[in-house]
Amino acid sequence: MAAKFSPPVRFSRLVLKVNAFLLTALLLVAAFLGLVAYKQGWFVKQSPIHFVTPNALGINRGMPVKLYGFTIGSVSDMQLAQGGVDVRLSLMSEYLSHIPHGSRARLARESGVVGASVIEILPARGGVALDPNDRIDFEPTRGISEIIDDFRRQAVPAFNEIRQVLAQVRQSGEDVSATLTGLRREIDELPRTHRAFRALLENASQATADVHRDAAATLQAMARASASAERAAGSVEQAVPPLSRELVETLQSLRETSDQLRRTSAEAETALQRVGPVLERSESAAREASEVFSAAKRVWPLNGSFRETGETMLPIDSFDAYRK
Repeated sequence: MAAKFSPPVRFSRLVLKVNAFLLTALLLVAAFLGLVAYKQGWFVKQSPIHFVTPNALGINRGMPVKLYGFTIGSVSDMQLAQGGVDVRLSLMSEYLSHIPHGSRARLARESGVVGASVIEILPARGGVALDPNDRIDFEPTRGISEIIDDFRRQAVPAFNEIRQVLAQVRQSGEDVSATLTGLRREIDELPRTHRAFRALLENASQATADVHRDAAATLQAMARASASAERAAGSVEQAVPPLSRELVETLQSLRETSDQLRRTSAEAETALQRVGPVLERSESAAREASEVFSAAKRVWPLNGSFRETGETMLPIDSFDAYRK
């Protein structure tokens, strides 16, 4: 009977170790795939939008889509369509509310000219947010050839003007070397002019500093005058209420006195109105009595009883005699 095979001691539990290694490798691969899926946004809800471009030069699948420099999605698919290429963008749904209707997309680079290509969203101002599967406009970017053509269009007039100036100088008959010599002389004078200008600036700075100090002193004096005016105003404000009360009391007294005088004058007028008839009757009675008395003096039995009294005058020194 054959003896049972037994593996060497160093190969004991070899199957368990291999299984553990394979399980660890599978876990690492799953973690890597999960990290890649998370980075690609597979676990985030996506909302597709699209635009149509005349050509897809520079646009690739997986190219990032940015809004205000922040990555919000990527290019998911490109298909030929009527009039160009239909480019579909897969954006995170939470950022779709920041893209209103009327927004545009354009092909740009992250660092100006040499950076990585991205799709940049140019949002419109105001409006309602986009819905999934909506279409936005695409703004084509200028290529190098277009930039060179634009620069050429702008530079040609300048070169033409330079050519015309040189032609006029040549036709004027002046010596170009003399012109260049004069120009060199003026250039040599530039350092002296620069130093003079700097001296002028220093003088102006010193004058400005002096004016600033004078202005500060003036402001301090104005502040002191304002404080004095405020104290004077406070004193006047404290003195005005008693004076106003006394003035009110005086006016009230004058008003009461005026009312009393008015009442007194009214009573005196009433009394004069009542006394007037009495005085008239007294005057008529005195007149009648004088007439009666005159008639009695002319009556014969009595005419000798009354003598006419002449006016007598005291001597001049009668008053001095009276004093003695």
